[in-house]
Amino acid sequence: MMGPMPAPRPDAIRLRGVRQNNLKGFDVDIPVGKLVVVTGLSGAGKSSLVFDTLHAEGQRRYVETFSPYVRQFLELLPSPALDSAENVRPSVAIKQGNAVRTSRSTVGTMTELCDWFKVWFAHRAELVDPASGQVIVPRGPDAAWQDSLTRFPGQSLSLAFAVAKPESLGWATIAEEFAKAGFSRAFAAGRRIRLTEDEIPADATELLVIQDRVTVAPDQASRFHEAALAAFRLGGARLRLLDDQGQELLRYSEVLESPVDGRKFRPASPALFSFNSPVGACPECRGFGRVIGLDWHKIIPNPALTLAEGAIAPFQGTVYGESQKDLTRACRKAGIPMDVPWKKLSAAHRKFVEHGEPGYVQGSYDSMWYGVRGFFRWLEGTTYKMHVRVFLSRWRAYESCPKCHGKRFREESLFWRWQGKSLPELYASPVSDLRAMLAPLAPKDSRHPADHALEAILARLGYLEAVGLGYLALDRLSRTLSGGEVQRVNLTSCLGACLADTVFVLDEPSVGMHARDLSRMVGILRSLVEQGNTVVVVEHDESVMRAADWLIEIGPRPGAEGGHLLYQGAPQGILKVKESATGNWLSGRRTPETRAPRPIGDTTPRLRVSGATVNNLRDFSCSIPLGRLVGLCGVSGSGKSTLLHQVIGRRDPESGDEATELKWVKFDKEPAEIALVDQSPATRTPRSNPALYVGAWDAIRTLLGNSPEAKAAGLSPSHFSFNAGEGRCERCGGAGWETVEMQFVSDVALPCPSCNGKRFRDEVLSFQYDGKSVGDLLAMSVTEARKFLGERTPASAQLACLEEVGLGYLSMGQPLTTLSGGEAQRLKLVRYLSKIDARKSGALLLLDEPTTGLHREDVSRLVGLLHRLTEAGHSLIVVEHHLDVLKSCDWLLEMGPEAGPAGGRLVAEGTPAEVAQAGTVTGRFLAKGDDAFAAASTAPGKPRPTSISLRGAREHNLKDVSLEIPHGSLTVMTGVSGSGKSSLAFDILFAEGQRRFLECVSAYARQFVEQLPKPDIDSLTGLPPTVAIEQRVTRGSAKSTVATVTEVAQYLRVLFARAGVLHSPTTGEPLEEMTEDAVVRLVAKQAKSLKKGSLLIAAPLVRARKGHHRPLAEWAETKGLRLLRCDGKLFKVDGFEGLDRYSEHDVDAVFGELRADGLIRLPDETEESGEKALRTLVRQVLSAGKNACVLLAPDGRQVAYLSTSRSDPATGESFPEVDPKHLSWNSPRGWCPDCRGHGLEVTTFSSDEEESINENAIADRVGEAICPTCHGERLGPIGRSVKLAGPKGRSLSLPGLLRLQPDESLAFLSGLKLEAREKAIVGALLPEIAARLRFLDSVGLGYLALDRGADTLSGGEWQRVRIARALAQAAPVLVLDEPTTFLDIAHEMAVFELLDGLAQQGQTVLLVSHQLNLVARFAAHIVLLHRGTVAAAGDADAVMRGEILERVYEWPLVVTRDPAVGAPALLPLRGSGRQRERPSS
Repeated sequence: MMGPMPAPRPDAIRLRGVRQNNLKGFDVDIPVGKLVVVTGLSGAGKSSLVFDTLHAEGQRRYVETFSPYVRQFLELLPSPALDSAENVRPSVAIKQGNAVRTSRSTVGTMTELCDWFKVWFAHRAELVDPASGQVIVPRGPDAAWQDSLTRFPGQSLSLAFAVAKPESLGWATIAEEFAKAGFSRAFAAGRRIRLTEDEIPADATELLVIQDRVTVAPDQASRFHEAALAAFRLGGARLRLLDDQGQELLRYSEVLESPVDGRKFRPASPALFSFNSPVGACPECRGFGRVIGLDWHKIIPNPALTLAEGAIAPFQGTVYGESQKDLTRACRKAGIPMDVPWKKLSAAHRKFVEHGEPGYVQGSYDSMWYGVRGFFRWLEGTTYKMHVRVFLSRWRAYESCPKCHGKRFREESLFWRWQGKSLPELYASPVSDLRAMLAPLAPKDSRHPADHALEAILARLGYLEAVGLGYLALDRLSRTLSGGEVQRVNLTSCLGACLADTVFVLDEPSVGMHARDLSRMVGILRSLVEQGNTVVVVEHDESVMRAADWLIEIGPRPGAEGGHLLYQGAPQGILKVKESATGNWLSGRRTPETRAPRPIGDTTPRLRVSGATVNNLRDFSCSIPLGRLVGLCGVSGSGKSTLLHQVIGRRDPESGDEATELKWVKFDKEPAEIALVDQSPATRTPRSNPALYVGAWDAIRTLLGNSPEAKAAGLSPSHFSFNAGEGRCERCGGAGWETVEMQFVSDVALPCPSCNGKRFRDEVLSFQYDGKSVGDLLAMSVTEARKFLGERTPASAQLACLEEVGLGYLSMGQPLTTLSGGEAQRLKLVRYLSKIDARKSGALLLLDEPTTGLHREDVSRLVGLLHRLTEAGHSLIVVEHHLDVLKSCDWLLEMGPEAGPAGGRLVAEGTPAEVAQAGTVTGRFLAKGDDAFAAASTAPGKPRPTSISLRGAREHNLKDVSLEIPHGSLTVMTGVSGSGKSSLAFDILFAEGQRRFLECVSAYARQFVEQLPKPDIDSLTGLPPTVAIEQRVTRGSAKSTVATVTEVAQYLRVLFARAGVLHSPTTGEPLEEMTEDAVVRLVAKQAKSLKKGSLLIAAPLVRARKGHHRPLAEWAETKGLRLLRCDGKLFKVDGFEGLDRYSEHDVDAVFGELRADGLIRLPDETEESGEKALRTLVRQVLSAGKNACVLLAPDGRQVAYLSTSRSDPATGESFPEVDPKHLSWNSPRGWCPDCRGHGLEVTTFSSDEEESINENAIADRVGEAICPTCHGERLGPIGRSVKLAGPKGRSLSLPGLLRLQPDESLAFLSGLKLEAREKAIVGALLPEIAARLRFLDSVGLGYLALDRGADTLSGGEWQRVRIARALAQAAPVLVLDEPTTFLDIAHEMAVFELLDGLAQQGQTVLLVSHQLNLVARFAAHIVLLHRGTVAAAGDADAVMRGEILERVYEWPLVVTRDPAVGAPALLPLRGSGRQRERPSS
């Protein structure tokens, strides 16, 4: 073989020393191109391996290939704790759970079907005239001629256009103007008019000016068209055909307007059919379909009360009690009884109270009654006040928009129809019905935009059906979907992306799926594998485990006792592992406990549902025995959750509010209380922990605070609260941690340096109860804490509930955001159990799939708990698919028979044994027993793709190009200029690889990424995500350096800002902390220095942040503040309208005024004096300003900046917190104010200041002299004063570090002297910096200093800098464009060897190059293009043949063989006499 062979493809992703969360440093291999299932007990560490390690590393590496700007908007995951990771692929996570909260999001928007539908509908819908019911189409001269020829042959017709009279002109003036233009005849008010002779009647509404009079005959077609075109032009695209008497025969319009009433309509466009666009959205509800109205159930909560007794709830109380007095006066005047219950008042009387007196005018409340609605209208005029908005929210509720009736679109959009259906009507159809409706229209080889959109629509609808969601409608609100449904909806986007060589990680995709649909789900996962991907699933369902190619179990127990790798291998092998909980269940060694159902007879009290009609339930009725464990089962979408939540649980699916009455439910015996445990997240804040969530911490605080020792120490129960009170740590606010913002790198959470993560002040932590501090208690496990507390507090009972569900291993203070799905589900159950009074029986507990996230071993424990609750006299209704739970129920109700409109009926009820014999869908699986778990298909899939397969490429000059590009090889595309190399490599392969990956991320993130258009191809399969290195003509701006081009500078800015030590720009001393007392003394000193006037004291709230910042004004108003300082100017809080949301702003809140005479004036106009008052004020300001305060002159000018964190010990001068922008010479905040970041003296500044800022001042003209202020370091005083302590006592600033060469810089950074806090920050940044510095050395640029200007680099150096930047970014496919341009032969060889090394490691490298000798030597696969076609493709032997090369290059080439490597060498045959383009040699 002449060229190198493709490298063998890596067979596994190798993770070594995995230590993420509770994982114990094990090594694991995950086979590539397989379906891998990771299982284990809940909390054992499965998600830590799959999501926090495998996915985090794959996603992080690919996201790093985007620019720092784009990375700010993409999800940034922290680098996992592990020793090494090899063969990592880009990763896409499809998580469980529903995080959608906006009512604008629907199934259609989540799947992007709405985006495709608006394009298709704009081309295929017809406009139906609301006045006539007829279709309106633009009709121009051709239509007018055809109609005339058909209906009026041989007749004489007048072609006219209408003119309306402007208010400022008379008819005589208009007639004179048209006469001057050559027109002589017209009709007005039914009369023929000669414009130069006759007077136009004054009452005429329009003038019909005759363009021409034509006899309709075939030979007059040209004259007719010419006259019609002129009439259309002069008549505003409208034409009238008149007879000789001026009677209108026909009317034509080239615009859309009604022929009946002349109403005009805008033309169809995608925006008109989008409820997210102001063009198409209903103007009343702005596309939400709902508006906020008054909730009369809340305004009049008890209709049995009289007006005198307070039937109108908003009028009760002191704030708006005057309105109750106004109501009393108005009722006496109108003769309305005040002592009659509201529900017995006449309709007229109630209307008077509600609407007020007719003719009421705003402000006349003394003499007229404004009504309840008038009262709320008055309040809505003062909503800029926070307390008014809070008050209004108590009496409001969502209601269907009265204008669009919930359809979301403006009226004009609804006039457009396809086959008689408007777009909202299509959206309301179930997916299955919609697909059946559109399938016959499937396009074939059409490039029309509508057909392209229809292809995408049908594909996505098919995917929704394939994952068992055919019952959903596209207008279904996303927030009403279950977690399992959301996951499967997201899965459809990944199926449509057609990516290859990508890792897809899923979190229990079987959740919410009936056993019948599991085989279909496995088939979907298999299809992803067959595309060449690796699918890793966290799963507990046994049928999915048996269908896997590879099984991994983490265990053996949850929490700290877990995190070990118990098994990895084929699923059958785990059956022999006796220590495996999964193996015990799969092998049958462990079986579920059988229980006889409790008897149910005629005397058993029941919950009776009658006539329920909601969603797909239609007049539904059933009876459910109370005091029993009852299971609701059936296929997904059959109506189970509707029955549980909205009928029995009385929950609104959108707001979650509980209804005030049970419409359809009656109880034979009223339950003591009703509790609903749904699938909503346990919490969204890491401040919450198990002890707090279940309510145990309140009792523990009481125990600690009421102890004699605590009272002696001056501590109360409130001191032991970390969410409020005086006991929590001031710095972290009781959170125990701080988040360090890292911009385009994942934020880092660190323990609070003040309390060391223990949440409380030192004086609280020093207190001990029975030898344990409050910090010790939070660090205990639940079991340890229960034993320690004993019977001394009611909290022990709540902690015992946690133990009962198997959560005794959790730490008392563990953040809930770190819990697994199964742990969170059980924790929610305990929270509700702890609310049920154990002394009262008869509570009704509603559970929605409580087995979510649970291993079968955990399910067994849960079933025992459910039965103990039932034995205690409570009633349990459980929506469930898990067969173990269903078999253990006393009674089952099966909904069905299918999903959506085909469901909503009760198909079977009875004991599990009776339902198993009913022959229903669920019954058949119950009858199978454990055999049901083997139902999923295990048939082997197709072999993994080994190449990128392209068919029918017609982009630009390519002519139906089809080819195969092997994975894991160096493939070179070559040929003469213009042959189509770049079109193939970049416009097709790179563009599609990146676009397909981005389709799997959020639509929000995609708007910030430049996406290339979809290329003109027939098919492209086996394509992984791609990264491109294209040629650049420019070398950056005048400010660009080696560090900025390679992105090393961007990382170093964050590193210095977050881990560096700020020194005083004045004295050079490291800044230190200053006590609160010292700040008070400095403030007092500044005030005393005033001879007259005053100072304002303010808290810095925001620095250099974009946004309108209205929430800050709202916060200030709640604090009673009156002034904000925004960008140096003072604004009143009252009526604050906001700032420019797209610009950066500094915002301070003014807390008081310090006068020269020592008085302190507060925002409420009160005055105080003395040291105590000043100390209190300064403490408030420091608390709000994050330990900083600003002293201002009355005009807003800054006088002094004081900080307890960053002060010069010599002078007392304070400085602001360092921001990465302080270390950027491209930012006005960071650059040297004299040279604006150039490092050289500026001879001419840009005249346009705004442009200079936007363009980073690159339009400035500079000389050759070094800036005397910054001495060439480019940065301002603060940026130059931030230093890092390195090895051998050496400290460097950022400019000092950039003066070093790459190896010197890396040696310095590797030897930094850091505390634990700084180590965590540096650990997130140093790997990225090191990778870029090492690759600079690998391309022979180790001699360059990092601050070397990019404009001083040679062409070859610049080219290698670009290569070094790209090679630091990992991706399965790397696309390069002429990387050896400007390089000498030695460096050309080095680059090819580097790329060949990447290919040997399994990376696919696509290279556009003309270096034929090097191509022949290194390429495993060569594609030779000629005039848009593939002249030859294959290895060097197949392509580098003389006759092929001569045909392509039109130049004879001699093929010789390099004896050293056996590769061909190409030499041009001299003396051929033909002057053609020579290939590079």
